[in-house]
Order: sequence, then C-alpha cells, then structure tokens
Amino acid sequence: MIKFIGEFTVNPFFYITGKISGYITWLYGLLHILNLNMGSYIYIIGLLIVLISWKNLGNSTSFGVPKQKTILKTNGLYKISRNPMYIGFNLLTMSSIMIQFNIIILIIGIYSIIVYHFIILGEEKFLKKRFGKEYTSYSNKVRRYF
Repeated sequence: MIKFIGEFTVNPFFYITGKISGYITWLYGLLHILNLNMGSYIYIIGLLIVLISWKNLGNSTSFGVPKQKTILKTNGLYKISRNPMYIGFNLLTMSSIMIQFNIIILIIGIYSIIVYHFIILGEEKFLKKRFGKEYTSYSNKVRRYF
C-alpha cells in the first residue's frame, strides 16, 4: 500500500498551499479540456507523464519524502529525468493556464510551479542524505528536469 504522508522538504504551509494551487489549476484545465486546443494536448501529455511516473515509483509514492525505507528509483521515466512526475505536474499546470486563461489560475499556477521547484531541491537534499554516492552518481548521469 502506498503511504501518502511523508516528511515535508519545505515549510508545510508552502508545501500544502503549493500543492493545492497546482491541483486547482489542473482541475480548472480538466474542466475545459474538451476544447481540444494545444493546451488540451499538453494537458493529456502531462497527465500521462504523471501516471507513468507514479507507476514507476510504486510504493515509494508519497506526499513529502517517505518515512519508510525505500530504494532509489531509476527505472522507467526516471532514466530520462530525476523528476518526471514534477515535469508532468508543471505541464498540467501550464496547459491549464493555456486552456482557459484566467488571472487567478495564472497566479496560483505560477506559485505552484515555484513551490514545486523548491520541493525538488529539498527532496534532492533528502535523497543525497539517504542514498549518498548512489544518488550522487545517478544525479551526475540524469538531469533534474530534461
């Protein structure tokens, strides 16, 4: 079973509000996806990347870094990017902004993308501490985003 609650890598307020902001933009985009414009296609690609990344992580998926012992995941999309799920999240967010441009969605979407970047930086510190040389070697071979 997936353990969804882990330790936050940034201030819990920013972590939770950043995540919620992202979810709101995705929901907003989903509600308008039937327009099938360029934003809709990017939304679908982002959603597929998130789902594949989630499958690649398996039981290691959590909100925050996992408290339980895990192994470093370097399979699937994680061979190409250290953060494919966040790439998917950002594509969902950006496409939601494109699909139905709205100033509120733009602001909270940008906010969520910024918070996700800082979450990634915190997760990288955690991974270096937990996996040491194994993570350092992996991060030297695979880029943070693309």
